[in-house]
Amino acid sequence: MRRPLPSPRDVAAPAGWRAVELHDPFEAHVGPLFTRDSDEGERIFGFIVDERHVNEEGDAHEGMMLTFADAFLGHAANRAAEKGCVTLSMQASFLRPARTGEFVECHMRVERKTRAIIFVSGRFNVGDEDMMTATSLWKVLGER
Repeated sequence: MRRPLPSPRDVAAPAGWRAVELHDPFEAHVGPLFTRDSDEGERIFGFIVDERHVNEEGDAHEGMMLTFADAFLGHAANRAAEKGCVTLSMQASFLRPARTGEFVECHMRVERKTRAIIFVSGRFNVGDEDMMTATSLWKVLGER
């Protein structure tokens, strides 16, 4: 098993959350990332927007948000497939910006699973306000 990679930022996990062990170098570079399980058993991910993630207006850059979507929805696909997956496609709708210092949560849902393709959606929110939605297709490695 590979050892977790350090994040360039040492940020304490928010109350009720724990740090994610990151093995992907790019995800470690933009982390730390956090996770918790809901009372219903749903795995939820989150991150705190910092100055590395923003555009010149101080809002989370859309490309950065897609990076987080790829990491979080990919985790859901890998869990559903019980093996490695790679991104085939992703579509996102940006509803409002996330700002520096805000905590963004991602709620993922596996919509459909075939032997070779996993369909995953995600809803990103700050507090009770949705800020982005994403849908994605994932290729299960080694399956046809």
